[in-house]
Amino acid sequence: MELILFALISLIVIVGVLASRLNDNSFPFPFDSKSSVFTPAEKNFQNLLEQAMGNKYRIINRVKLADIVTIRNGVSNRASQSASTNAEGKYLDFVICDRNSMKLLGAIDLVDTQGKGYKIKKDWFVSGALEAATIPHIRIKVKANYTLDEIRACINSRLLGNNSPLPKIKGKIIPAPMVRARSKKAGVLSPTAAQAQLSPQLSGQLQGQNVAALPH
Repeated sequence: MELILFALISLIVIVGVLASRLNDNSFPFPFDSKSSVFTPAEKNFQNLLEQAMGNKYRIINRVKLADIVTIRNGVSNRASQSASTNAEGKYLDFVICDRNSMKLLGAIDLVDTQGKGYKIKKDWFVSGALEAATIPHIRIKVKANYTLDEIRACINSRLLGNNSPLPKIKGKIIPAPMVRARSKKAGVLSPTAAQAQLSPQLSGQLQGQNVAALPH
């Protein structure tokens, strides 16, 4: 009788432990599906980009930095591992590729100054990595009433290097150039040096130009 009682108690304890593990936060798959893949701002801006750029280009959303840059030859194992780890955790909101060849043409980050301030603070690792890899990169402020002409002119002038005329933009726009790609022979600038080189370029371009892009 005692053995039966002991077995029942043991069974109850085992069932209780299993049930607590299933309800515990350590359960390996504590997931639900999201209601939408993109945020409203991402969805709206991607629609604008696709309309503005046409069928010649392909717009890809949320691309990992590590997917578009690679470690150069001759870098030490320690530096290579550190850079790779950092790149794995960084994302670009959009990249633009040639539709036929899928050649990477440039990267775009949205900057949301409202709410939680998404990407309002510049990430110097992302900027430095893209500059070193000679990948054009711009940051564009989230705004509800961009026109296709504004988006097209900004992308053409800042990423693709096309000298298309800039449209007249009504309202207050915060203009700034992208971090221009340098020769790969020059190496990687420190954040302080990159900012120092960018300052005179920024002041020169702010005169007489309005572009729908935020500074890095």
